[in-house]
Order: sequence, then structure tokens, then C-alpha cells
Amino acid sequence: MTEKDITMLAFSLADSIEKDPRVLALKKAEKAMEENDEVGRLAFAFDTAQTRYNDFLKIYSETSPEVQKAQKNLYLHKKTLDEHPFVREYLSCYQEVRKMYDELQTVIFAPFNEHQCGDKK
Repeated sequence: MTEKDITMLAFSLADSIEKDPRVLALKKAEKAMEENDEVGRLAFAFDTAQTRYNDFLKIYSETSPEVQKAQKNLYLHKKTLDEHPFVREYLSCYQEVRKMYDELQTVIFAPFNEHQCGDKK
């Protein structure tokens, strides 16, 4: 197989991935999620809670009441964001695409991950 053949196969694979229904569903879910104002507000609240938590960790110990309260607040904002229907749909689609990439990794690249060191006995 020539370098040109390999290049053509790589481009064909990339094109097939982009046209895969799982990837198309992920892109659609991502667009819906990004365009939703409620998701935007929830993401902003989560980001703010995360910043506050990280700032508190710089000032207080992990076991301090301030950090524990900020951690709980962060958890609640993350939970609320993750439970939004658009986010759940996105995460579900993402999981399917991730599985596809894992399969490609195994089929295409796993043979190159095997290292043979030393003498075979």
C-alpha cells in the first residue's frame, strides 16, 4: 500500500465519520444545547460556582465549612445543568460517538500499541 493509498483511506475514513448518524446527532444536540438560553444560564451559574469553590480552596482548608458549602453549591449547580433535557441529550449522543472512537482506536491503532521488549522465550 502506498502513502497515497493510505492518505486517501484516511480522508475517506474522516469523511465517513463526519457523515455518521451518531456524529450528526451529536452536532444537532450540541447546537440545540448551545442555543438554549436556560442551558446558558445554568452553565454560567455552574462556572461561577466552580470559580468560587476554587477560590475558596486557595484561602481555606478542604475541611473548612466555607469550602464544604461551596463544594455542595458546585455539586448542586452541576447536577441541575446535567439534568437539563438538552444537556442529557447531548451527553447521550456524546457517549455514542465516544464509543465509536474507542472502537476505531481499537481496530486501527491497538496493534501499534503492543510493545515487544527483550527476547521472546
